[in-house]
Amino acid sequence: MADYKIIIYTPQELNHSSYIQTGLYELEAEGFIEVHVELNTDKRLGRYFVEQGILQINSKSHPKTSFYKFMDLKSKKELLFATDLYDFADQFSKHALETCDYVFKRSYDSKFVDKLPKTLQSKIFPLGLCFGVRSKYQNTWLPFLLGILGSNLRIQTKLNRFLFQRWLKTYRSQKKHWNFIKTTRNLSRFKSFEPANKDIILFQTRCFKENQQDVIDIHQQRYHIIKLLRKEFPDKFKGGFIKSEFFLDKFKDAISNVPSDPESYLNVLKSAKIVIYTRGLANSPAWKMPEYLSQGKIIIAEPLTTELPVLLEHGKHLLYFHSDEELITNIKSVLSNSILGEKLSENARAYFETHISPEKNVKRILTLMNSNL
Repeated sequence: MADYKIIIYTPQELNHSSYIQTGLYELEAEGFIEVHVELNTDKRLGRYFVEQGILQINSKSHPKTSFYKFMDLKSKKELLFATDLYDFADQFSKHALETCDYVFKRSYDSKFVDKLPKTLQSKIFPLGLCFGVRSKYQNTWLPFLLGILGSNLRIQTKLNRFLFQRWLKTYRSQKKHWNFIKTTRNLSRFKSFEPANKDIILFQTRCFKENQQDVIDIHQQRYHIIKLLRKEFPDKFKGGFIKSEFFLDKFKDAISNVPSDPESYLNVLKSAKIVIYTRGLANSPAWKMPEYLSQGKIIIAEPLTTELPVLLEHGKHLLYFHSDEELITNIKSVLSNSILGEKLSENARAYFETHISPEKNVKRILTLMNSNL
């Protein structure tokens, strides 16, 4: 019988929170915890955010923060914790920080955390790298579906003449969200690993809606890198922009030659030897990094700004680049030095197994909290 019990309060989104849920269900299968799901449609409004170095507050929702209760079944002690998986390091869930004992943040940057009141700073910890994934042991879906629909409809419930328009838009958005969730890959696909057998250099990416300067900058950076890699390594490079909802014609000469559906893409990733990483939106740690690490890829990466529980070291787990010249030099270096490539691959895979695999990371945060129960 398990010594601990976790209650999952149904979140307002499932795409990112699937990582935490997967870790919990995997630990339940190991007999470490019991997992229960409780329907919750609370709005959970309020954000702390840092703007021009000043901490401010608004009443907006923070949907990528999910909430849990951790219970010691022997001592009967319990605490509340949240996982903040939002892209923005300078924004925080006010509800989580004011109601929970612990908050684990994906985009953790101490220069923004330090702007919070001292009493709240002590609650927040780096979560580390995470990605969308599901557990074969998760058999409960209805409460999660009702939770995302109910909570998001409540957020949009304001008594005016646009109410039904907002409800309809929310329903369509959550239906689309749910359909995407159904394509999430099983953890076993990432745990399965064989060394790459082809000198493929892979960099596939997608477009976002160009409604922020940050998005425009990311698109231009990725477009430039795709063109550069095609020029320098015409016989080895695979990838480009996925032709999806927000694809722009100005990138039509950089369309990907790799399948975009999640399972087929993962198959190509498994066969590639070298992969390229660039930052996510708002400098967040993109899902590509944990996916790359899971498959023991030789990773050539733009440096991360997110602070991790365990550092990803240059020359040990991956190679960082700061310029076009350094990107090309690093690729040529690992192509010509098999010993370096093998070391990077082995260490990348070991990092995933030890620090990212959902059950390992979730057990880490449960152990941290349990020491203070």
